[in-house]
Amino acid sequence: MIWRHPTERRGMALIITVVMTTMIAMLAMGLSAVTWDEIGLSANRRRAKAARFAAEAGLTHFVSLGMGPDQVAQTASGQENYEIIRSTPVDGNVNSRRGHYRVQVGFCCRSDGSRLPSNQIRVTSIGEVKRGERIFASSSVSVTLEQFDPSSAVLDRESQGGLSAEALKTQVSSGAGGVSLPSPPERR
Repeated sequence: MIWRHPTERRGMALIITVVMTTMIAMLAMGLSAVTWDEIGLSANRRRAKAARFAAEAGLTHFVSLGMGPDQVAQTASGQENYEIIRSTPVDGNVNSRRGHYRVQVGFCCRSDGSRLPSNQIRVTSIGEVKRGERIFASSSVSVTLEQFDPSSAVLDRESQGGLSAEALKTQVSSGAGGVSLPSPPERR
């Protein structure tokens, strides 16, 4: 049997230690990179949601004004994509991180490219999360609003957006002529 001196194996522990330390450092760097990516993705998701909520707030703001298509057409002078509500912060703070919205109105077009009837308008609310002039996220909500005409409700229900019988009775009896949103489908 060959006898080895204990000093011949002393460097082996150092090599194993260096290899293990390198492997642990590489693993830590990889986890750090993944963590930073996840932080960035979650910030993007948060900004996208804030932009969407801002767009919905703009739409709600426009509907609360109670303007019918005639008033909108008069204000916009017939201009397509007229900005009826300029950039407005959701919480009133100009440097808000919660978002800003602006609302545009238009009179064109249906899916076939034809002009909307005179009792309908297209409203697009654009929500943005920005700092200064730099936009971090943007989202838009577009709807077609219709002014209800009780005299045509009996003749052509489809052109009135398919309102429920209960909504038709309510609006016919009240003589309302304001802007109305379609009611959600009834659950059974």
